[in-house]
Parts: sequence; structure tokens; C-alpha cells
Amino acid sequence: MAIEHPQMKSPGGRAGSGSTSPGKVAGIGEKISNDVPMVKKLWAKLGLNLDLVLMMAKGALPPVISVAIYQATPVAQTYSTLGYLISIISVLSFCIMPRAKFIQTIFFNILGICIGAAMALLAIFCAVKARQHTTHRAQATSNGPSPGTTVSEYNSSASAVCGVWLFFNIYFANFLRAKRPQLQFPVILYSIFVNVAMTYAPQFSVISQGISFARRLVEAFLTAFAIASAVSFLVLPTTSRGVVFKGISGYIGGLRGALKTQRTYMQSLEHVDMFASSRPETPSAHGERIPHHLHHKKKAASKSSEAQALKTAVKGLSELHGKLHGDMTFAKREIAYGNLRAKEIDAIFKLLRAILLPMIGMTTLTDIFRRVAEERGWNSSNHIRKSSPDQSAESITPVESKEIERNEWNRVMEALDRSFAGMMEVMDEGLEYFLLTMELKKPPKRSKGTKTACVDDVEWKGDTVRPQGSGVASHLQRITDQFYQQKEVTLKVWCHEKGIEDPSHHFKEAPKVSSQAPAEEGYEKHRRNQQQLFLMLYMEYLLWSTGNAVLQLVRFADNKVEDGTMKKKRLVYPTSKRILKWFASALKEEDSNVHDEAIDNTETGAQSVDVGASFRTKKDPEHLPPANAWEKFGNGLRALPRVLGSEESAFGFRVACATLSIGIVAFLHDTQQFFVQQRLVWAMIMVAIGMTSTAGASVFGFTGRILGSAIAMVMSLVNYYIVDGKTGGIIPVMWFIIFIEFYFILKYPRFIVIALLSIVTHVLIIGYELEVRKVGIQVGLACVSGGLAVAFFWTFFPYPTTTRSQIRKDLGRSLFLLANFYSCVHTTVSVRIRGIEGDMDVKTSPGRQLEKYRNKIFAKELLLLGGLRQHSSFVAWEISIGGKFPKREYDTIIQEVQNILNYMSLMVYSTSTFSSSQRSTESAWIKDLRLLIPSVNVTSREITSLLSLLSASLTNGQPLPPYLKAPEPYLLSRKLEALDKDILSVSHIAEPAYSAFAVMQVASRLIIDDLEKLIANVKAVVGEVDFSFHVISTSAAANASENTLWTQAGDKGKTD
Repeated sequence: MAIEHPQMKSPGGRAGSGSTSPGKVAGIGEKISNDVPMVKKLWAKLGLNLDLVLMMAKGALPPVISVAIYQATPVAQTYSTLGYLISIISVLSFCIMPRAKFIQTIFFNILGICIGAAMALLAIFCAVKARQHTTHRAQATSNGPSPGTTVSEYNSSASAVCGVWLFFNIYFANFLRAKRPQLQFPVILYSIFVNVAMTYAPQFSVISQGISFARRLVEAFLTAFAIASAVSFLVLPTTSRGVVFKGISGYIGGLRGALKTQRTYMQSLEHVDMFASSRPETPSAHGERIPHHLHHKKKAASKSSEAQALKTAVKGLSELHGKLHGDMTFAKREIAYGNLRAKEIDAIFKLLRAILLPMIGMTTLTDIFRRVAEERGWNSSNHIRKSSPDQSAESITPVESKEIERNEWNRVMEALDRSFAGMMEVMDEGLEYFLLTMELKKPPKRSKGTKTACVDDVEWKGDTVRPQGSGVASHLQRITDQFYQQKEVTLKVWCHEKGIEDPSHHFKEAPKVSSQAPAEEGYEKHRRNQQQLFLMLYMEYLLWSTGNAVLQLVRFADNKVEDGTMKKKRLVYPTSKRILKWFASALKEEDSNVHDEAIDNTETGAQSVDVGASFRTKKDPEHLPPANAWEKFGNGLRALPRVLGSEESAFGFRVACATLSIGIVAFLHDTQQFFVQQRLVWAMIMVAIGMTSTAGASVFGFTGRILGSAIAMVMSLVNYYIVDGKTGGIIPVMWFIIFIEFYFILKYPRFIVIALLSIVTHVLIIGYELEVRKVGIQVGLACVSGGLAVAFFWTFFPYPTTTRSQIRKDLGRSLFLLANFYSCVHTTVSVRIRGIEGDMDVKTSPGRQLEKYRNKIFAKELLLLGGLRQHSSFVAWEISIGGKFPKREYDTIIQEVQNILNYMSLMVYSTSTFSSSQRSTESAWIKDLRLLIPSVNVTSREITSLLSLLSASLTNGQPLPPYLKAPEPYLLSRKLEALDKDILSVSHIAEPAYSAFAVMQVASRLIIDDLEKLIANVKAVVGEVDFSFHVISTSAAANASENTLWTQAGDKGKTD
């Protein structure tokens, strides 16, 4: 922590004092001042903050408390050798989870342990009966695992029965773990319980011994849960609402940063070459190669740091949006004392999404400029036209054409940036005002001499309002309106560049060239001018929409102040309907993401996203739907083989086999005592914790876990010997070491399993040493390493479930969601244009229902894409046999899906202008446009069919059908002009729907372009069915013809 030191004065105040000279004092001060920045730099480099440090300290408390109370004699006598379980289970209870999520998890933990106790008693009963039926006499000894229990001599029948029960329990539990990822921690704790119970069960001769052992085992688990719950609720309690509010604060902070980055990017477009490629050389007008720095010094906009910074900022916001969507589920279920209710939190999330969507659109500018350059051949030397001596002087080469258009865009962007600059500053202040008003940010401290710091004060400085009063909304409204009205300025610049007569009177009079331009200048020039105009309106509309969305956020804050929501706190609790939905969905498939604490998700980057029943349910081609009760019963019987043959069942079987590979030692006569003495049960527990479903993650995890266990062994030695083995010193040092290990859990969720196993190994070794000082440290490491090695082996045997196949299937699910999203977009655009959207305030209206499903699918797609990117990083850890994995193609497909999702979102966002709520103020032009647009088919259902086909092909690994193509571009402007040549005249440019139409035109064309690339990349991955016949030559020699045919057609040519 940085400490501020007062300025040091020369110690010359007291005469005759033997103080240090000024020079030495200055040297000391310089040394201190140099140390403080070093601490600050280390603090910043590690990404530490106060909240993170406190959570690290909180997470380290339960195991330390468990070890500390075990030193009391009554506690040690109560739990005996089961005492070490308390500290281990308290770690796995994960007390740092937010309250609502912790309560749900601890509920399932307790439920799982109760079920585990019942299963353990059933297994013990069966084992005892097997022993009684195969022996005449049972000799009990006193070396039981807990007080009040005794064990008997070895019995093969009892051991066999317990082995069967152990296999069944581990199989079913891990099948459930794979099927319902939200139950991962309860399943792990259940596996620990049954592992301990089943390996001791063969040694009991009477049922009373087993009941006593099971009771002690349950008490140990419940004690650990109690300690973790006490720490969670009493020590720095974290609520799910608090997590969401911090997420909203971070979201708005990210928006403010992205706005500044966007402004910087727009300023860069005033002087960069937005059409330039990344080639170091540029062809001259005469076909020569000119060094890039001599041609012009302007860098390519698509490769500039400003463009990349904007994409990075918006990408981070998209990931935060997906995480916030998952956190809100628990926040709305929580009981709390605060201001905002669940519906207000929902409304804030929707308003934030309305700001994000137009900002996503601004990141597409680099792609748009690049595609314009590719279309016109400006980035390809093959399309550069070389001039000849007899060429006319009036002709313009592509290079010159590119320079002309670049200069035009530089001037247009300069005019656009001047009008946007003022609005950007007020938007930033509006976002800060929202944080202050909603109490998501502490108000600034009062400066000296200031009497009040009331939020109602409005401070004006020139033409700018500071975000401290209710005048922010009206000021932002005025600035936004000014920006919208300044379209005229930008249009004047554009008209001047094109030599078009400037429209006057705010576009009330139609320019003379609007209908004559195609005839006079030719259709191609008209198309290029219109393309440029639409792109200019595209940018203006997105910038204006961003400002308008911020305005709605500010108005929401003002409304919450006016209606008294923010004046006083109240008890906030979920409605009965929400509670019922909570219980109903607790065991259903639930969306999760890489930010959740679920072990499999965080390490592998996998994500559980429910894509709907239509993706999972397939029509049986061999059976008709059941017509009577007997056929329904038969369908139920046929479901059993499908369940047993599922991927989840295969994962459960692997874990069960891995567990029994170690557990068999406990069920054999010659090794049973060795198993108990060396506590090999922890090798089985490491299998339960460390088993993963994919091979790539297993390679990464096995390497990391062995390293983490080795580090834990070293730290255990340090922990023990640094205090000379004194118990009073071991426990505080143990807390400090676990405190450091929790840094990796909180800061790097990808390493959560490695960090948890390191903590468990550390607690295991120290706990054993404090329990029985004779137990060696190396035995603990051997148990952990052996269990991890077995888990690693069974991940690959008998066949590996690779990360690569998982990426392919998840990508297929992502394309299926994209098809579903586009279907919602298609219907939304249709109902909006036809004016049948209904009242959006009514939950049952078509528009409201479509909005609900559309937003839900959008959030699911963001979750899935975020997990896919992290999942792709594990490919490097997977052992490659044969050809390399086409990682570049898969990463490209992921990016193209993200791009298409963004364009679809922009398309449906722009059509909000046609919402039925605004029909009362519509002009005659908008009404005409409504009548014309349905006749030109703005959207196409072919895209839904195409995306569904690509999804099925990737999911099943089947080649695409031949000659598959993307739908033709919509050509909306050409079709509308054919119906009404003046419908797109620039005289209507002041209409909001005109800019919205421009966004639809640009976004729809971008969707088609990316679909073509998507088809090509999917084809490169899965291939294409080829039915073609190749005729190469009829006059050449037979051998030559056959060789040629064989070479060019590849095994697919056919000769008769």
C-alpha cells in the first residue's frame, strides 16, 4: 500500500543539535519516495484492488478456522480421523460466491450429502448382509475411522458389494454433473462423501457401526458447511445485487472509455487512408511499384491502433454484457434492503444494451471501408488498370480514384467530428450523472470552502452542464437535437465534394439533381454516390442513436428520483412467481459461462447454453408419433438406450472407471490395510475433482495440477518449518499462503481447478501433520499425483473426447442460435413495417414477446461466442496426431458469426424508427415508405434456412451440399427507386426513417457479404459433396487424358 510522506525539512531548527545533515535527510527521503512508486507499480501490475484483497482474505478463512478448532481436544475426540475433512470441505464450499448463488449451492450441497448418507447406509446395509451370509463369525477391532465404530476382518463379498455401489454412485453423480453444470460443486462433494463411505463400508460387521460412521461423516460435512456459511454471511458479505451493481458501474465505465476511443478513431479518419491495405508498397498510375512511405504517409485505418483500440473496447463491453446477463438471474432472486427492485435492474440492463448496439455498429466501419476498397479493386494489384500512351487525359486510374474518394472522406469526417465533439462530452457527463444519481458511485468530496454538495445544484460553465443536477437531461436533449439538425452541414460538405447543388431550407425543397443524376452521370456513378451517402447517414444515425440512448438512461435516473425510488431504502424481495420459477428451473438446463465458478466451465472455457428444444429433439425417421398408451410406454423404453449412449453418460462412465481403478485397492484382501493407512481415498477424490470431459483441457489441467501440487508441497514445507513446527505459528502462515493462492482463483478463473487442488493439497498435508505428526508429507503428494495421473489416463482411454470436436459442436450450436436470432429479426422487421407491433407496454403484445425472445437469444449467443474463443485456446495443449487442426478457419468462423450477429442487431435496432408507437407523428413520406418496403422483401427467410444447414453440417461433421450459395443482395434502394424514383431523394434526408433505411441497407449488404465468407470457411472445414463430371480432352491420347482427368478431378471424375 502506498504511504504518503510529509515533506521533510532541514533539521536546523534546534541550535546545537546533533541532527543529520540536510544531505543525508534528502537521501533518505529519496529512497522512501523511490520505494513507494515501486509498491504502486507492483500493485497495479498484479491488478490488485481493495475488494480483491478482501475477497482473498475471506476465502482463506474457512480452512484456517477448521484447522484451528480441530486443535481443541473435544473437537478432535468428536471427529477423530475425519477431522481433516472439515477443512477440505470448507474450501470446496466456496464461501466467496455471492449470497444468492451461495445459498443455492449450499442448499444443493446439503441435499447431496443427505442423499449420499442414505446411499451410504444402503450400501453398508448390503455389505453387512453380504458379510453375514458368507461368514459365521465377525471379529471386531477398535481401529475404526471414527469414535464408536469398529472394523472387522476382510470379507470379499462385502468388498464386492461396496465396489458395485461405488461404481453406480460415481457414474450417476457425474452423469448429472455433465448434464447440469450448475450442480458441479454438489456433485464433487457427493463424490467425496461416497468415496469415503464406500471404502470403509466393507470393514463393518454390524449395521450399528456403519450408522455411527455415517453420522460422524455427515456431522463433519455439515460442520464444514456451517463454517463456510458463517464466513459467507458474516465476514464481508457479498450480495448478488452488489455484484450486478459493480458490473453496471464497470459497464458504464467501459462505455465512457469506449466513447473516448470512438472519438479518437473518428479524429484519425480525418487524416488516415481508410482504404489502404497493409501492403508495404502501392502501385502507381503507370503500373510501377512505389514505396508506401513515398506514396503517402497516411496509415491504413483498418490497421491503425485507434481502430483496434475501439474494437477491443467494444469487445470487452460485449463480454461484460454477457456476464452481466448471467449475474442478473441471481440478483433478481435475492432478498435485500435497498432502493432498486428487480424490474428497475432489468430496465437498466435494457438501456445499457441500447447504448452498446450502436457502438458495436461503429466498429464495423473499418470492415466497410475495406470491402469498398476490395469491391473497387483498390487493394489488389490484379485489378489495377495500367495507363497507356494513347489513353485520354480525362480518364482516371483506380489509384487516382481512390485518392479522390479518400480526400472526400477525410473532409466529411472532419465535418462530422466537429458536430459530434460537443455531444460526446455531454454523453460522458450524462453517464457520470447516472452513476451519481443511482448511487453507484460515491459523489466527489467537497472542496474546502464549499458549503454544500447537493445533487440538485446545476453548475454551468460556458455551454456545458456538470453532471450534478436535473438539468442534465434537458441539456443532453438539446445537444442531441443540435447534432441531428447538423446533418445539413455534413450534407453540404458532401454535396460540395460531389458538385451537387446544395439543398436549402433544411431539405424542404428537393435538389434538382436527385432524379436526374442517374440519367446524367450514369447508373454506376449514381450508385457510388448513393453508397457514400448511405454510409455517411449510417455513421450519423449510430452516433445520434448513442446519444439518444444515453439520454434515455439519464431520464430513467431522473424518473427514479422523482417517484421516490432513490429517496429511501426498502425491503426488496422476489415475487412468488419468481420464486416458483427459481425452484422450477433449479434442476433444468441453465445457461453458464466462463465467468461462473463452475469448475469445468472456467478451466475448459466450455459453456452451457440452452439453445432450445428444437436443437435437441429430432424426429424419429423410423417411428411415427405414438398413438396409444402402449406406444408411449415403448417410446419411454427406447429413451433408456439414448440416455446410456449420450456424451454425459460416457463422461460418468469414465469417471467411475477412473475411481474404481484406485478404489479396487480398498476391496482386495492384500491391499485393504495399505489403502487405509496411506489414505489413498484422496487419490480417488482427486479423480472426482480433476476429471475433465475433453482431452485438450486434460493435458493442460494435468500439467498445471502436477505443478500446483508440487508448489503446494514446497509451500507446506515452508509453512511447517518456518515456524519450527509450532502449531501456533503454522496456522497463521497457512492462512497467508492460502490467501495468496486465492489470488489466482479470483484473478484468473481459468486456473481455478489448479489453484483449488493446490489449496486442497496444502490443507491436506498440513492437516495430516497436525493430526498425526508421524504422517509424511511425500505421501500426500503421491496420493494427489497418482489420482491426477489416473484421471488423465481415463480422459484419453478408450477414446478421447477432444477439445477440437467440442469446438465444432459448440460452433454448430452457435450457428443454430444465429438462425433463431435472424428468424426473430425477420419477424420483428415485418411487424414493425406493417405497424402490427402493438403496445410495447403490454407483455402479451407481439412486439414485446419478440423483444423478450430476441434479447434472450442475443445474450445466449454472446455467452457462447465468449466461451468458444477461450475454448479455442486449449487446442494448443491437445496432442495432435496427423494433420494440424484448422484453428485459423475456426477462429474466422467465430468472428464471422460475431459480425453477422452485430449486423442483425443493428438491422433490428434501426427499424425501431418504424415502431407503431410513433405512427401518430409520421410524415407522409414515412407512410409511403411503409407501403413500399413490404413489396421489396427487406429480409429473407433463405438466410434462416442457410444458417440452419450450416449448423447441422458443423454439428454432425457432414459435408455441405454442392453449389450452396448465399442469397442475393437485397438491393433495397434499387427496388424502391424502381417503384418510386423520388422515394430516396435527398430532400427526405431529415426524416429519421431515411437514416434508419440507410442503416438497414448497409447492414443487410454486410450480412450477405459475411454469409458468403461463412459458407466458404465452413466448406473448408467440413468439405462439399461433389457430383461433378469432368471432361478434360477428347483428342489427346488415352493415357494423357486419363492422367489429366485423374489429376484435376481427383478421384471424383468419371469416364465411361
